[in-house]
Amino acid sequence: MLNAEIDSEEESYYRFLVDDQHVKYVTIDAKLYPCDDMGFAPALILQLPAFPAGDWNVGHISLNPQTGHPYFAGTTRNQLPGVEHIWHATCIDYLKLTLREKIRSNVCEATCPQLDGTVVAKFARFHWEISYLDAETTAYEWIQGQGIGPKFLGHLTEEGRVIGFLMERVVEGRCAGPEELEECREVLGRLHQLGIRHGDVDKHSFLVHEGRALVIDFEAARKCEDPEALEKEMGSLEGPLGDTSGRRGILSVDEPTESVEV
Repeated sequence: MLNAEIDSEEESYYRFLVDDQHVKYVTIDAKLYPCDDMGFAPALILQLPAFPAGDWNVGHISLNPQTGHPYFAGTTRNQLPGVEHIWHATCIDYLKLTLREKIRSNVCEATCPQLDGTVVAKFARFHWEISYLDAETTAYEWIQGQGIGPKFLGHLTEEGRVIGFLMERVVEGRCAGPEELEECREVLGRLHQLGIRHGDVDKHSFLVHEGRALVIDFEAARKCEDPEALEKEMGSLEGPLGDTSGRRGILSVDEPTESVEV
């Protein structure tokens, strides 16, 4: 089980790796399995019906009305959406990554043969997240070479479609706090000088290291020619830097440290 988006009352969505080479997206109807097992890969996988053979990437598990047991009600080979704005020369297959520490539900440290050292991978776990990654990929092209965000290292692919990107790992980088207000204003100001509004500024939108701030998380970034909107974003910065709510905690069940065969 690579990723899961679990709902105890509605359908749940899973991303599985089968035979170390095939990614399968499986929807499971509500209340087929105990809630405690839905996010615990070893327990859930033991209860799943056998994965059908054949060339498919999208499946649906429902209750078989004849047997009363869960079964694959259907499988299809779908053309899944991918990031459309592809601008960097480097493309790296997700399955070539060795995943390390998880940062957020769709962000983790990783290594791969094509790049030196540890990098950061950010990707769409499910199809509805593609648009956010597309917007962020576009924003990284806008700021390329400006020293505003981490270096963009390449596109991340899955079966040929782009699902995310790889970026520089900022060693010992941390979220900004109130004491880094001026550093954050400086780098946000340089983003605004390019005519770009970040769109979701808070303490987690900045990485601070050795007195320098970088902007991250460009999913909501847009070109902006309205000086008042940019000024308003700058003016809103001080409050979020003091936020202690931790609202960007890990919200989903993802990438267990031990792989489980399906």
